[in-house]
Amino acid sequence: MKTIYRIFPSIGIARLGNSNTTYFLGPESPGIVPQGPYRDESSPGKIKPQAARFRVYEFRRDEFGEETVTRELIPNAKIRIKWSVHLVNRKAAAGQFPPSGPSAPPRNEGYDRAGLVIDAGVQSRSGKNKAALTLSGDINFIRDGNVEASERVQLGRILTDEKGRLIVVGGSGKSGSPISRGLDNFANNDGWYDGVADGPVSALIEVGDEEPVLAEGSAWVVIAPPSYAPGIENVTTWYDQALNVNAGTFSPHLMKNVPSFTHDIYPILKRTVLISWVVEQSNRHHGVSGNFLNPGRLRRLADKSAGSKASRQGVFNKLMKPNTSVRPNTPPLRFDQNNMPYVYSGLDPDNPSQGEFAALTNYQYAMMEKWSQGEFHADWVEEPTPVPLDDLPLDQQPHALTRAALEGCIGAPFFPGIEVTYVVAQAATYESPFRIKQTLPPGFLTERMALPWQADFSACGELWWPAQRPVDVITTDGIQSFSRGIRGGDEGYHDMVRWWTELGFVIKKGEKFVEDERNPIRGLS
Repeated sequence: MKTIYRIFPSIGIARLGNSNTTYFLGPESPGIVPQGPYRDESSPGKIKPQAARFRVYEFRRDEFGEETVTRELIPNAKIRIKWSVHLVNRKAAAGQFPPSGPSAPPRNEGYDRAGLVIDAGVQSRSGKNKAALTLSGDINFIRDGNVEASERVQLGRILTDEKGRLIVVGGSGKSGSPISRGLDNFANNDGWYDGVADGPVSALIEVGDEEPVLAEGSAWVVIAPPSYAPGIENVTTWYDQALNVNAGTFSPHLMKNVPSFTHDIYPILKRTVLISWVVEQSNRHHGVSGNFLNPGRLRRLADKSAGSKASRQGVFNKLMKPNTSVRPNTPPLRFDQNNMPYVYSGLDPDNPSQGEFAALTNYQYAMMEKWSQGEFHADWVEEPTPVPLDDLPLDQQPHALTRAALEGCIGAPFFPGIEVTYVVAQAATYESPFRIKQTLPPGFLTERMALPWQADFSACGELWWPAQRPVDVITTDGIQSFSRGIRGGDEGYHDMVRWWTELGFVIKKGEKFVEDERNPIRGLS
């Protein structure tokens, strides 16, 4: 038997927040939403950054390659874990978005490329309850050997908890232009930086008198913008994209799975309904017949008998077929066509110079097609109650950590996205299921994202990613625009840089999702 160690989640998500005094932990078990408040106790209340917490699990591998989880590794007198994190933001040195070939000019053409990379270096923490260490790097605008301007940029913080687990906290979210440039594009603004970043997480483990060993296959962490509706998931998530890569590359047998209504079909139907709480237009298009959570409707959809086939096929026939080409940034088709999910088109991950309609992944679509034909496990009783991580069986905990982290991230459309972009739908990004390839440079996952992120966040106030960036919200004064007070056009880009910290959060109160914790923006509450 061979002993090996792995870090989980294999991909962790931290998020920006302008509070330096506190944070909250991101999701650690599927279906369990981090509880608010999402602002600290200062006045008027700064946004708490989201933190990603990493753990080491011990596995035993037998001579046949079968692995068994034996324990979570907790530092003590005989066990030492040295955590290391390397955060990088290389947006200012990257190519423009959308990519348009090798001859296209990069961002900040004419400036020294190395100086534009914000590199916090490899930073480490070990032991229990170790205080936060700030991870920062410099951006230097250097042209012809002359330094025009420089600025120190905070990317995040690292610390350990009472059990020696690593905690990576999102940075302050500051964006700016050291050379005083304006904003005139949703994705490419020369002279600017922001606090988004990503990079590997490793663990050096010493057990007793044994030689120190690195955890097998490092993890990865992404520092992303806030999610303003943390209890609502996109129809396709990053987890779905990673699962699709797994099914298409590492574990092709998964495509032969017979779907479970409870675990494979119901989550897609539920997400479709919950999106209506953050985009009023969704209500108009789905209507009463689109409320899949209505008990009578749900009962028919969960029934595999021939009598319910028309109901199942009616839903499936509305789905856009994956890999349907179209120009990126195209509005969804008319409601009388197969146009679901009803959002704008993005880039085709297989050919990023072209676009495709937003659709489920191939794996999701295959499961939905089998369901429509009656080939599924009719196992519906009621919605499963989410189980806290500590109450899950040990062998389920590692994957639950990764799934919970990635289900909170968008998985389509990619133009460019919220947390990451089309590269997470490409098999070349992964070295094994749900693990980022360690030969990729830190900062790779986010380098093509909008610069600064607030510009795209302002521009995409329509049918893009309502779960992270709501369009319409329910307030005490009725349905209102989520970004009320933010102007349109180029002025809106600047407004979002200034006011993103005052936007509200959509939280569940009773049976409704309503806006809360908003601060006034230009006098509008």
